Amino acid sequence: MRNLIGLVLCGGKSSRMGTDKGTLVRDGCTWAEHMRAKLRQLDLKTYVSINPLQFEKYGQFFSSTAMIPDAVDVKGPLGGLLSAHLRFPKKNVLVVPCDMVDLDVSLLQRLLDIRRQIVQADVYLYGHAEFTEPLCAIYTASGLRKLFVSYNEGNLTDFSVKRATQSLSVVYLPIPEHTDGFRNYNTPECVAEWQEADCMDKGVSVVYPEL
Repeated sequence: MRNLIGLVLCGGKSSRMGTDKGTLVRDGCTWAEHMRAKLRQLDLKTYVSINPLQFEKYGQFFSSTAMIPDAVDVKGPLGGLLSAHLRFPKKNVLVVPCDMVDLDVSLLQRLLDIRRQIVQADVYLYGHAEFTEPLCAIYTASGLRKLFVSYNEGNLTDFSVKRATQSLSVVYLPIPEHTDGFRNYNTPECVAEWQEADCMDKGVSVVYPEL
């Protein structure tokens, strides 16, 4: 645990949502803060992965030391992971995306438990060889180092996180049958459906920031 940090991925373009997903609000806090709070329940020092253009906006919610701007020429979530590795090369990283707001902390705890039991792997994630959820996972420092070396040598030509993990030693946890915890909210329609269902059950509302 001393060598493990949490990372919330917020650096995407959110093109399908039409606004920055990390700044959408649930229960009085942004999605980015919401996901950071889940990781901090595990007593992890947690950081927020952003692109450089988001620094000022996210500075309203996080300290400058809590933000890790993209520092490598790699697109997508993989760039956020490698940028975190560049800043903390000896740390293992428990990563979650900012839009997986239904994720239960117990699923994160299971990742920690299996990491304690099996220590030789590079990555710990949910799924199987045909389907994986690579953005709710633990990436070890050694695994990230392998990816970073591949990037430096110009061999990391495909920036898909799923494809990148195929070159690493992976431990797969079975995805629970009855859970919506891995659901991503990528469009306003997805949010509207969730809002309608959640309001009926819990009286929870979703507030969009001004564009």
